[in-house]
Amino acid sequence: MKLFCISLFSFLLTYAIIPVIISMAEKCNCVDVPGHRRFHVKSTPKWGGGAFLLGVLPAILYCIPLNSVSVSYAVASVLLVGFGFLDDYRPLGWKAKFGGIAVASTIVIFGARTVITQIGSYGHIGLIELGLLSIPFTYFCILGVSNAINLFDGLNGLAAGASLLSFLFLGIAAIYSGNSTVALIAFSFVGVLAAFLPFNFPEARLFMGDSGSLFLGFSLAILSILLTQGPASSVSPMYPVLVLLVPIFDTLRRLVLRILNRKNPFRADKGHIHHLLVRKGLSAPRTTSLLWIITALCGIAALALIAKSSLSIFIAVCYGTLLLSMLASMLAWRRRRRTDDKRQSMALVKRSRLISLFTKLWL
Repeated sequence: MKLFCISLFSFLLTYAIIPVIISMAEKCNCVDVPGHRRFHVKSTPKWGGGAFLLGVLPAILYCIPLNSVSVSYAVASVLLVGFGFLDDYRPLGWKAKFGGIAVASTIVIFGARTVITQIGSYGHIGLIELGLLSIPFTYFCILGVSNAINLFDGLNGLAAGASLLSFLFLGIAAIYSGNSTVALIAFSFVGVLAAFLPFNFPEARLFMGDSGSLFLGFSLAILSILLTQGPASSVSPMYPVLVLLVPIFDTLRRLVLRILNRKNPFRADKGHIHHLLVRKGLSAPRTTSLLWIITALCGIAALALIAKSSLSIFIAVCYGTLLLSMLASMLAWRRRRRTDDKRQSMALVKRSRLISLFTKLWL
């Protein structure tokens, strides 16, 4: 009952705040203008992260005991959203984004000892503990998940809906393991994102912006650590990986392809899986809905395996990655084939024009 009440309160508070955020963003001219890599056709305010923070803060400050974890997370969240506001107003570049996430990560890592110490138990291998690699690996995971949600925010409602589902499955797992702190924060985010989606999908009146996507990714990473680490935790560290498989896979896929093609791995492009689906002919709302369904299926699979070992969930992650790889490869291959056919036809046209020109000159 308490979880329902906090989720409802966050929903109502966020729904009331959003029109104020829209008005403020328009007055400050903090809007996303249509252009390259954009699918929208009109300028749209993009300070949604402010509504997320104000909607979830009551759950952190009033429903959870004030301790090093809650205080560190609240301070880091305020700093990260404030940094995101600046980036939304005037883009700062990927290096500045990574710096902002790193500062927020440092606050929770050293302020609350929120660290990944082990990555699960795998059959005869047993429990894999990270030892001295714990802190570097924690930085890597927080930066990775934050960046994954940021890059996944490419269509109306896509990142918001996928994040809502992810918070929902993390919250259910927290109930299963008796982790009330993670459950309260997760279900508060469910209410916040449920209030945001009507303003963002299918037509967007407000974008979450970098302030929103970085905050969501950062929060998903922190809640995943709090859920799976510690001697009292009964949830495998692979559980959040399966829940967040779609944005994680999409980000890693683009990162590897950019490196192989000798391009800047941190510069955005139009090769993400949602871009490929839209180029295939699927409408933006249907693409978003399809990726929501895939995210939900990953979450359901994770719940079905929650009582199993890390090895079982790891196998499910591998199968899911294989299926997503096949889908992305098929979409990209068809795109390359159309590009090659277009180049060949253009070459034939040029060749025929040259032959025609030589024939006229000869005659």
